[in-house]
Amino acid sequence: MEIAIAADIILASDKAVFGQPEIKLGFFPPYAAIRLPALIGVAKAIEVCATGKLYSAKQAQRLGFVSQVFESEAFDKKVQDYINEIKYSSPLIIRLNKKAVKSNIGLGFDKALDSVSDLFLNKLMKTEDTIEGIASFYEKRKPEWKNR
Repeated sequence: MEIAIAADIILASDKAVFGQPEIKLGFFPPYAAIRLPALIGVAKAIEVCATGKLYSAKQAQRLGFVSQVFESEAFDKKVQDYINEIKYSSPLIIRLNKKAVKSNIGLGFDKALDSVSDLFLNKLMKTEDTIEGIASFYEKRKPEWKNR
């Protein structure tokens, strides 16, 4: 589970099971203690780490740390479809989006809004990929990303 929660997006088979059973062996999960509160909230993070309970993929999705659950029989195809959906977008813009999300965690709304606005106006809107994305929309064609 600690490896999974290090990822930005978690795709799980409906047969996957998640948990932090270390508590039953006399210790706690260090990385989960840091990462889980941001993913599922403090109270739920304490519950997961303090009970050692195992959670199904659907329960983990309801908790908020699993993004998608796919039937095991179709898992590989569904994951590839998901990857292809992401690959359609500009790698540069994906990185900027991730920066916009992660760099503002814990900031108050006003500071986060200023930060995201600055990134949007002074970085994103000046990229060739944003200009290409807008042009491709108007021209009704697939964008050709330059990653700049």
